[in-house]
Amino acid sequence: MYAGTKADTIFHLSNGKTIVLCGWKNPNSNPITFSEFILSVCGQDTIIDFWGAVLTCRLKVNADTLFVEQIEKFPTGENFQRQETVWTREKIYFIGQKISRKVFVNKQIKKYNQDKIKLVLKEYETTPLGLDDNKMEIANKLFIATLSGDKTAKQYFKEFKNKFGVLDGAFAEEYKDLAAMLGLWEKN
Repeated sequence: MYAGTKADTIFHLSNGKTIVLCGWKNPNSNPITFSEFILSVCGQDTIIDFWGAVLTCRLKVNADTLFVEQIEKFPTGENFQRQETVWTREKIYFIGQKISRKVFVNKQIKKYNQDKIKLVLKEYETTPLGLDDNKMEIANKLFIATLSGDKTAKQYFKEFKNKFGVLDGAFAEEYKDLAAMLGLWEKN
């Protein structure tokens, strides 16, 4: 129902369990990433979960555990260039015959220094009204500045949804995703 029935990749755990992935391998990704896929334990008729088309994940086995790393592109590079970064790491493992799952937020994400934070705050304060892709880049930068511990950036991030115009469509979805990620960051 979610991703077809032919296993694309098979993961063998050291405890003898096998987990299969049915879904889409992203072409030209190195290391290999997947989107829109399900994981299932071999020999069982239920799925572990479904990861949607907007997610990009790397999977790897370490002994008796499968790790699913969600990859995001954050503006943390030189001149705020976007860089692939592990956002969350989920451990999937067995306790007896039962699947266990734990999700951890990557707290080692590259943070902004004070100079970069000042640039982001100034950009937010001086950018004219109106909503476009460039404004959404500001939202992403405010998100990273907030993760970097800046309280003003956090306030600006919260105000962002109303500052430049009504968020709708893809812009609303992107902001909602960033806000959910911030909630997860604060919870963990």
